[in-house]
Amino acid sequence: MKKFRIFVDMKKEEQYLNQMAAQGWGMVKYNMFSVYTFEKITPETRNYRIDYHEFNKRADYYAYLTLFEDSGWKHAGGSRYSGMQFFLPANEQNQELDIFSDAESSKERYKRLYEQASLWGLLMIIYFVLFQTGVLGSINSWYLTPDLWSSYSGMQLVGIVIIQTFFAALRVLPFVVFFGCAIYNLVVAHKVKKLMNE
Repeated sequence: MKKFRIFVDMKKEEQYLNQMAAQGWGMVKYNMFSVYTFEKITPETRNYRIDYHEFNKRADYYAYLTLFEDSGWKHAGGSRYSGMQFFLPANEQNQELDIFSDAESSKERYKRLYEQASLWGLLMIIYFVLFQTGVLGSINSWYLTPDLWSSYSGMQLVGIVIIQTFFAALRVLPFVVFFGCAIYNLVVAHKVKKLMNE
């Protein structure tokens, strides 16, 4: 089963995954688009813990995973680029353990998420300012047929407008999606900043 969920608070995300395990669904995969893949399991108590790290180098990623394995944790999901790294205790008796030794190191994961979300949000806004300022001008500019409105009438105009609107939407869609991603990243950064100050 696949589920799409977006969390900013990693503690709530841990609770969600633990509740899913109690209902008989164990997470087997997570991707960078916030899609969780679950498999049916015997309902059990699990202690999912989450860290946030992205890695440019494969060797750094494997060293990070080895550090957690040596500390008694097994990697349950995430990848070099997904950011979110999910862990479960390797020993079933250690279900109450945390991957962080103190509150300050726990806040560091939020700091890394904040920096990443802020960076992407600002880069996307800069992209808009530099390259997309003229895209959303007047609605007439969305259509590549300049005299569309004066050349046709009646049902012929309606048919042409419907077809041309499809292509106009394709032309504007990347801007809208990119803008949506910029807003999303800035909202995440704002929420994470609040969590860091708690």
